[in-house]
Amino acid sequence: MFYRVDYILAVLLAGFLMGVLFGKPAANIVTSRLARGYYVAIAVLLVLRTVVSVCGMLTSQSGFWHSAGGFIGDLSSFLFGAVFGLAARRKDARELLTDSSILGAFLMALAFGFALNGIGKAFSMVPMTQFFTQSGYSVTFLKFIAIAEVFGALGVLLPWAVLPALIGLTVDMFGAVLTHIHNGDPLNDSTGAIGMLIRLVAVGVLLALHRRNGESSFTLRRSITVVGAVSIACFAIAAGGSVVVRHLTATPAVISSVSH
Repeated sequence: MFYRVDYILAVLLAGFLMGVLFGKPAANIVTSRLARGYYVAIAVLLVLRTVVSVCGMLTSQSGFWHSAGGFIGDLSSFLFGAVFGLAARRKDARELLTDSSILGAFLMALAFGFALNGIGKAFSMVPMTQFFTQSGYSVTFLKFIAIAEVFGALGVLLPWAVLPALIGLTVDMFGAVLTHIHNGDPLNDSTGAIGMLIRLVAVGVLLALHRRNGESSFTLRRSITVVGAVSIACFAIAAGGSVVVRHLTATPAVISSVSH
């Protein structure tokens, strides 16, 4: 299944509009019940996605399983947008979006996505090695990124490690986008990274809004401002880091050529 940036955005928008459409009929549903329903739906989709991914790795019909996995991923994105559409029609929008079940579902989906990315790199070392070397990176850096994505996925599920994990994964996704830009690749090659960045930023804002002990000192404007500032810092780290890594990768090659 070929993904485009506009396709991913269209799926999110379609989910949002569907949520708005059914927001009024669902307004009488208790917030906690609605949130738990979303959590269960995402959990079921992730279990199905896991089964499909394993089947794709173990069977020869990888094309079919890849398409099936893409369809499940689309459903997850559709539901992600639908939650925000439902919230737009509710008076308790903040309570719904920051409910522990909603946030848990968002974090669970992020963890699964990044874990799948990291494991996928390990099972696709040949093409990934070619891409990283053509991008000016070393194989060691590829291994580091794969391991970092898996540990970042685990960190997202740990309350004390959520924030540093989200920041690290945001740097990772900005790095992926900047690498494609550096290579002169079309924007659609960054579709996966852009989709993840949208989720990371949204989850960051909601975590800032989340009421702890019944209160939160963050307003929506302040949450967006703080997350925006952190995102800009992550972009700067990714940009500077990619330059440094390419320089360190090129240096040994230059020394080796001179010695010969």
